[in-house]
Amino acid sequence: MAPVFSPDIIARVKDETDIVEIVRGQVSLKAAGAVYKGLCPFHKEKTPSFIVTPARARYHCFGCGAGGDVFSFMMETEGVTFPEAVEILARPLDIDLSDWLREDENEGERRAFFRANGVAADVWKEALWDDPAGRQARTYLTGRGFSEKVLREFSVGWAPASSPWLQRKLAAAGVDEDLAQQADLMRTGNGGELFAYFRSRVIFPIKSISRQVTGFGGRVLGDGEPKYLNSADSPFFSKGNLLYGFDYSRMAVAREKAAILVEGYLDLMALVQAGFNNVVATCGTAFTPGQARLIRRGAPAVYLLFDGDKAGRKAAVRSADIALREGLEPRIASLPMGQDPADVVMAAGREGIADVLKDAPGYVEYLRRLAEPKWDDRTVKERAVKQILATVGGIADPLRREYVLQETAEIFGLGIDLLRSMVEAAAAAEPKKGVRPAQQAATAGKNRDAGGKLALEAPTRRARTRVKPLARINATGIEADLFAHILMDASGRAAAAFLKAQGDLEFASPCAGTLACEIAEWRVAHPAGAGGSLREFVLQRWNLVGDNDYRAFVTGLLDRPELPANTDFAQVARDCLQRLQRARRQPALRANLTETSGVGPEDG
Repeated sequence: MAPVFSPDIIARVKDETDIVEIVRGQVSLKAAGAVYKGLCPFHKEKTPSFIVTPARARYHCFGCGAGGDVFSFMMETEGVTFPEAVEILARPLDIDLSDWLREDENEGERRAFFRANGVAADVWKEALWDDPAGRQARTYLTGRGFSEKVLREFSVGWAPASSPWLQRKLAAAGVDEDLAQQADLMRTGNGGELFAYFRSRVIFPIKSISRQVTGFGGRVLGDGEPKYLNSADSPFFSKGNLLYGFDYSRMAVAREKAAILVEGYLDLMALVQAGFNNVVATCGTAFTPGQARLIRRGAPAVYLLFDGDKAGRKAAVRSADIALREGLEPRIASLPMGQDPADVVMAAGREGIADVLKDAPGYVEYLRRLAEPKWDDRTVKERAVKQILATVGGIADPLRREYVLQETAEIFGLGIDLLRSMVEAAAAAEPKKGVRPAQQAATAGKNRDAGGKLALEAPTRRARTRVKPLARINATGIEADLFAHILMDASGRAAAAFLKAQGDLEFASPCAGTLACEIAEWRVAHPAGAGGSLREFVLQRWNLVGDNDYRAFVTGLLDRPELPANTDFAQVARDCLQRLQRARRQPALRANLTETSGVGPEDG
């Protein structure tokens, strides 16, 4: 659990921070009346559509919809968590957060774990550049074409063969034997002796999105086995939920609206050195749904750039299946047989990789190309189609499912109705292997922490009770008006009126359903309107959520012009609810919802 700050200290840090100066660290701004304008840091553009409004302490891009406050800007541009953003912004203000901070019992252990890994990363990096024992590794890496700049950028190191060497270095920095073992830096042998887990290996620190060293990958020089070693999974390190290099490439992934996924640490550095900054790599594992979701938060597409051999092709198909199921658009690049991305960079430079990416087909077309040499063999085509349909059965978004089915019908010359019936038959035969419910993707957790306070958890998991399961249409204007007025009302009366009259109303937008649940949570935390601004409550929790659609929805509500103080917000909320309830009873609208979402009146 992350540190939790009180609303008062969060408001103080926000009020005392100059958002213009913070944004200027990333964006060249020019004054334009009451606002400042510049090129958006979150997407490519030639004409400025990004504004900062000092009076409201907010930023907004009219091009991509990004927006928020100074905390969200730090989180998006620096790759830090909300508590870390608060700490970073508080430092220059000389605000002591210690009196406002409550940590859970695991926080100290977590920080010690990261500190131990940070110490190890530093001593191994020094060994690569300053220790005579690192000369062999330097020769190997420079021989592969890597510059000192890129090696230092990714904190590459060298683990000498001596276990006592590492033990002495760790002890000198205050990392004792127990902590070294907990961090998987040292292990105990059969005879009870301590030994360094990584020995005589090039070291690649694996960092979280907030740039903390969470684990390591180690590559042997030459042809020794195993070729790679990786830190063991622990409560603070999960390889399947991390991407190597994502701390470096996150902003580039968002700007390019696509990530390039490679399998190896050296492949990633080779592409970065060639000028591709939107590259990530798996951490010694096959591509996982958790890694796909990391990419999906920042970009809609992923290029799979794996080795050009049979194993690489199999891994690409498996990864494309996962990407589609998790809402990504995969493109599968084909490398020459026996070559990896680093080989292509050495042989053909940036242009070689660019050509491969340009020709990368989607999932369905890639399977057709694999089947093409035996196109006259009906069983080969059937196998490819069945593989595609198995993937389609796991795609939650009905619109995306339909696109893939239509593409399959066109490419393989089959009837769309036949393909639909095959997917439906498979789902009926094996219901547990059908569409993964969206709510299972969110981590279940208690609503309250050990201290009785409402836990700051991602709100998306709670929205399922109010939103049609497959609905993905935009919020109506009525819903937007309703929630805008509720958030503008400092008295909380509009929120109370909403909760009282809401009933079993279903929302067309998942974001609206999520916000409705947030309002209910706020009322539980602040009964009878006792303290605590709803607006600040929503913003605090919003900053902890990686759901860009929800952020854009809330930002749009908060960016509306302020209304006169004598506005009857509660009455407006009641009026909006009545209009929504009338609209939901209209057959035409229900039919529209059914057609859009694929869910009928009896579903959900």
